[in-house]
Amino acid sequence: MKAKVYLVAYAPSSPHRVIDLAKTAYSFNFIEGFIVVKPTGLAAQTGVPEAFKLAYRQNKPFFVLPSLKDLKEVLGIELLIFILQSKKEGPDLTDVLKNVTANSIAIIVQAGETPIPKEEMALGTPAKINEMNSNLSPNPIAEAATALLKLASFLDQQKSH
Repeated sequence: MKAKVYLVAYAPSSPHRVIDLAKTAYSFNFIEGFIVVKPTGLAAQTGVPEAFKLAYRQNKPFFVLPSLKDLKEVLGIELLIFILQSKKEGPDLTDVLKNVTANSIAIIVQAGETPIPKEEMALGTPAKINEMNSNLSPNPIAEAATALLKLASFLDQQKSH
């Protein structure tokens, strides 16, 4: 299975966070694209244009969407995996990945102070990264990089089977 994988930044307010998450996404060869949902303030004004330039230079897709349901409705992404902050309860990402059969996956991190609403969380599967220190959560850059590393390892295992 060659899954299409996207990294999604939910409600970023910092332009630096948008740029750092874009760099994180495009650092992985298997990433199909980077998506920003509900950017606010300077993230929307300067972060999004800078991320677009980075995406253009990398020849990778970049999307800005108004809601998480557009991931399924507009882009047709089958599986949404929400990376929970480590203080919250939920299954470990490794356990969630064991059951993946989707051809397209979005890894979603809370990129700002705005929590992801319950009705949008219901669109996908929550997961947490048990190895992360809950005292420093949320840390979207670290959470995104760790989730993508775990996903890369999972996809490599799938190829060898």
